Amino acid sequence: MLKSKLVIRDTDTLEEAMVAIDNNFYRSVIVLNENDVVVGTLSDGDARKSMLDHRLLSTPVHRVMNTNFIALTVAEREKAKAIFQKTHYFLIPVIDEHGRLVDVLTAY
Repeated sequence: MLKSKLVIRDTDTLEEAMVAIDNNFYRSVIVLNENDVVVGTLSDGDARKSMLDHRLLSTPVHRVMNTNFIALTVAEREKAKAIFQKTHYFLIPVIDEHGRLVDVLTAY
C-alpha cells in the first residue's frame, strides 16, 4: 500500500482512521478497497461528524467515508496545484485507468 500514513482500507474502523489522520499532517486519508481502488476519502471533519452522529469507533470506514472526492490520472497531475489553491483539500489521489492508487499528491 502506498504511503501508509495517508491510506487506509474501507474495512478499517473509524478509530483506525482517526489514528492515521492524527499521525499525518494532512487532516485526511485516502480510502482503498481490497483491490487498491480508491473508493473514498475521510477527513478529520468527516470523522468528527460521524461521531456526532453517534457512530461507534468500531464503525467500518466504508460507512462514513466521503465518496464524492477528486482524483487525478497521471496525465492530469498538473491540475493539482490549482485544485489545492481553490479548495480545502490536502490530499489528491492519483489513479490508473482502473481506479487503483498510483500516487498521492499533497498540498504542502
